[in-house]
Amino acid sequence: GLVLVDTGSELTAAAVHQQVRAWSAAPVHTAIYTHGHVDHVMGTARFEAEAPLRVVGHEAIAARFARYQRSAGWNSAINQRQFRMPGLRWPTQYRVPDLTYRDRLDLDVGGTRLELHHHRGETDDHSVVWIPHARVLCTGDLFIWAAPNCGNPQKVQRYVREWADALDAMRALAPAVLLPGHG
Repeated sequence: GLVLVDTGSELTAAAVHQQVRAWSAAPVHTAIYTHGHVDHVMGTARFEAEAPLRVVGHEAIAARFARYQRSAGWNSAINQRQFRMPGLRWPTQYRVPDLTYRDRLDLDVGGTRLELHHHRGETDDHSVVWIPHARVLCTGDLFIWAAPNCGNPQKVQRYVREWADALDAMRALAPAVLLPGHG
């Protein structure tokens, strides 16, 4: 089956599902969350409706989802303002990972080895996914198309020093293909 690294937001879930299905009809075996931000985890249900799905992520993701449930009103207000989306409703239902890890997890899916490495940076629950045989690195939001959002007055502050360490660790892998979370 297929492995998804992140599954998209509520706004992109249909398009992500459609694009994956245009590429392959194979069942999705595993979804890996690089971190618990809603733009990375909300497309899981569409694939899970087709077949059972194993969801994998860092052990701190469940605590993030619980915090998001408690602060849905606040998150609605600040994200409406930040992203200029009046009427945005923050989600309250989340698919918690079935398999979690603390520092590193090695997975074998269909003979393909995937390494999950925990780093703090934009979030405390961040993973990068390294596929050694192909030298492919999926960075989530630890590397994106813009300068890192190291914090702002309305959101949880980020881990700037650890983020720099994560960038150094990713560079040391010498990836041939870099797949960022955005851009």
